[in-house]
Amino acid sequence: MNNSKKAKNHLQISSDSIPEIALLPGDPARVYEIAECLSNVEEIGNNRDYITVTGTYKGLPLTVCSSGIGGPSTEIAVVELNRLGVKTIIRVGTSGGLADDVKPGDLIVLSSCIRYSGTANLFIPENFPAVADYRLLTALISACEEAGVDYHVGIGLSLDSFYATKPDLLREDFPSSIYGKLEEWIAAGALQLDMEAATLYVLSSLLKINAAAICTAGSNISRGERPETPPSNKNAIRAACEAAYKFNNWKKISVKRGRNFTLPPIAERG
Repeated sequence: MNNSKKAKNHLQISSDSIPEIALLPGDPARVYEIAECLSNVEEIGNNRDYITVTGTYKGLPLTVCSSGIGGPSTEIAVVELNRLGVKTIIRVGTSGGLADDVKPGDLIVLSSCIRYSGTANLFIPENFPAVADYRLLTALISACEEAGVDYHVGIGLSLDSFYATKPDLLREDFPSSIYGKLEEWIAAGALQLDMEAATLYVLSSLLKINAAAICTAGSNISRGERPETPPSNKNAIRAACEAAYKFNNWKKISVKRGRNFTLPPIAERG
């Protein structure tokens, strides 16, 4: 059976070949925000809130596709993009800050995730780690450093629910098995809370592709801090685009040298 045809079931992409590096925002509107940083933009898919465009950043071809909210919709985007040739994915998301020093508007580069992902669990047991590709992680850190933005690097809490961590929004005594554990995870070093990264990281390992994530903290859940105007995504978008460009350059230098992957500090010196 032709995999490219199977891959069009949900994304409905009008091309059988797309750039192999993809940026993956959750919100369909963020696809168009990212597109503002690209040249030669073309929309190649728009189905069930999966919006896909292609374009170039500093000459580098990129795919941008919305993944929706949560693990199940992220799974569909990752699998179907991979079937069309995508081998590297950077999630450009939003999150709720958990650590006390994470301020709304700060960026979080996720090295790994604490898994509460029902989607990932259906593929492999919970003791399989959800980790970022170290090369993409390094590229994102480098991009944030060069931009001079406030950012954090570390572990996130990733789960398949929005309201379970905010049961008081439903009613005062609404049951939640995760809410009482948030302080424990914060004490253990969790920087943020999101709904997609664990699924992305586990699937990328199983599919043998590269993945990392950078999120803009829209709030700080532990302090109850939520600005009336959501923070801008611009810093995360620019960092993701620049990280994709760096990663591709490091990869080209590695191929030229006959290396599996050249360490970034050496690569930057040519």
